[in-house]
Amino acid sequence: MICFVLWLKSPAPSPRVTSQEAPVIEAPPLDLQSFLDVEEGSTTAMVSLPVSTHLEKEKNKQFIPLNVVPQQKSQHNQKVQIVAAKRSVDQSHEISSKLRKQLQQSDRNADQLVGQSTDAFSRGLLSLSEYHLALSLGYKNKLKAAELRQSKQAEVTFLNQKRRLFQQAVEQLQLMDQPAAQGWYGDLVHARLLLAQNQYELANATKDIDLQQAALAQISSLSSEYFSIRKVELQVGEADLSEFRRASRAVYVANQESQYFYGSDKNDTSGLAVYVRELEEIQTEVQWMANRDAGMGRNDLLNLSKSHLAYTRAKYYQKQDRENESRELFQKSMEYSQSAWKERINTYFPAGTASLHDLSSAWIMWNAAGSEYSELQSRETGTINREIRVGLDRMLNIADSIRDRRGRMSSDVSLVHCLKHSEILSDLKAAQTR
Repeated sequence: MICFVLWLKSPAPSPRVTSQEAPVIEAPPLDLQSFLDVEEGSTTAMVSLPVSTHLEKEKNKQFIPLNVVPQQKSQHNQKVQIVAAKRSVDQSHEISSKLRKQLQQSDRNADQLVGQSTDAFSRGLLSLSEYHLALSLGYKNKLKAAELRQSKQAEVTFLNQKRRLFQQAVEQLQLMDQPAAQGWYGDLVHARLLLAQNQYELANATKDIDLQQAALAQISSLSSEYFSIRKVELQVGEADLSEFRRASRAVYVANQESQYFYGSDKNDTSGLAVYVRELEEIQTEVQWMANRDAGMGRNDLLNLSKSHLAYTRAKYYQKQDRENESRELFQKSMEYSQSAWKERINTYFPAGTASLHDLSSAWIMWNAAGSEYSELQSRETGTINREIRVGLDRMLNIADSIRDRRGRMSSDVSLVHCLKHSEILSDLKAAQTR
């Protein structure tokens, strides 16, 4: 028998949103749509002159003082061009000013997420995997904003900041070496793996081949150890299927990165095939529990399990250039994850059996599968993107309606806002490159 636990916590406030977004950033104290509609303009008053003034003007036209040279047509046109150019410069300055405010708001939100999640993790309110998601999203948004500003060396700076936080996580978990600390060693190895992965990214950013090779060796070793530990913990009921899936994926990613680094066959699908088989085993377990009405076989968990499996199978066929099978499986993955998200937001969240973080994780899977499918089925791109954005706006409204943000709630709310900022930053990037 297998027991599992995992799903995460929830909610907290700020304004209401509608779904017709454009590349703009919402501020927690401002409504997203009002942020979208901010425009500056001026009103010109039309005043009719009195008759006497008009006649006086007509009379003056007949007299030109000797010391005044009449303006030539070319001079007049030149003045008009100068005024038009000045207005154009003012308008471009206004646009860049708006962009600057949006990027500043995005940075503030990312900093809040990093700070709040670090505090929640240090107090034992976030799991390591939840903390990893928060840090990844927060720093990804900061990097996107830096790229829009064309800042140099931003990636190295952010990776160094992340490295320090992962190092703190490792040190904190090392202090928990106690008999009652269930799953402690698996978390410690996972934290060391995250630190090694960050070191690998940092070495890649700084073009340090030796450090990159050393970090990759660590990743390969730690991912294998992580998988072995989670497999044993799963058998004795100390780890759930989600943790086992993460460990299985860590091995696949480590093998894939080794292939890229050492120039092996990049189209080798053997590692991906192994990962697919392990996901099939996980889905079988979840289905077994669903058939017996067990809590860990709940509909949303079953659909997410199916979504992960369909997504990975789609990637497998994509590597083999089998586009039709890949497209069909990406569509299935998108539908399964959308169903899981709807069940959580309509049923489990109102009942208090799903957290805001649960909603976010389901939406992330829905967004990933939807993005892959829309790339292969361009006719439906607009509809798919609209539905996904509407779902995100609905989550944002829920997050903003939460008033009590004690515990981990502030971190969960900031996570939803960061998801929104991530979408807007992507739109801004696309608009900038057009």
